Amino acid sequence: MVGVAHPLVITFDGPVVNRRAAERALDVTSEPPMTGKFEWVENTVLHWVPDRFWPAHSTVKLAFDNLPTRNFETGPAVIGVADLSGHTFTVTVDGKPPEELPAPHHRPNWGQPGVFPASMGRPEYPTPVGIYTVLAKERDIVMDSSSVGIPIDSEDGYLLDVEYAVRFTQRGLFVHSAPWAVNQMGFENTSHGCIGLSTEDAEWYLNTVNVGDPIIIRENAVEVPRTVSG
Repeated sequence: MVGVAHPLVITFDGPVVNRRAAERALDVTSEPPMTGKFEWVENTVLHWVPDRFWPAHSTVKLAFDNLPTRNFETGPAVIGVADLSGHTFTVTVDGKPPEELPAPHHRPNWGQPGVFPASMGRPEYPTPVGIYTVLAKERDIVMDSSSVGIPIDSEDGYLLDVEYAVRFTQRGLFVHSAPWAVNQMGFENTSHGCIGLSTEDAEWYLNTVNVGDPIIIRENAVEVPRTVSG
């Protein structure tokens, strides 16, 4: 089961010389029918990215050349929206606030269904606006600032064991548990670019979201262009 923003991924045995022919050989079937675009990630890897999110709880069929048809199922539409200026991360499931949330659902934002206080990237390390796709989920992960060009022994360096991490970029941005920043959540952005939640909220989100579900990051509730970034 995959999320509703998951691209179709076709991996070839070797470099593709005639990309147009490879694209023409691909047939995607869904209900309702979807349009999309091709993205060559590497010479051997082709993505077909839908122009809008897949319908939730549905079957998508992929036929390529003379190979057997492959099917995949989409799960519920778990959509996370980070509001940088509002310091919140709001989650909906199939267009509605979640029925079950961590208990207790902490403050601020008490009584606002699906709205989690959050802390995003501070001015020196802003969380980039855009629409992303969940790439992976990690129960535990070591975060090393040197992987993003910040020496561990520098003033801004870090080497942390982090829980409940949901990756949404290849360069290392996550939604994750940040218990050290709970007092800033809902009020101030203090991270190196990641979206920090309380441990309870991050655990709930990791257990609810599917790989391929969208994360939308915006400023002042302004809609962002439809791009799937990595």
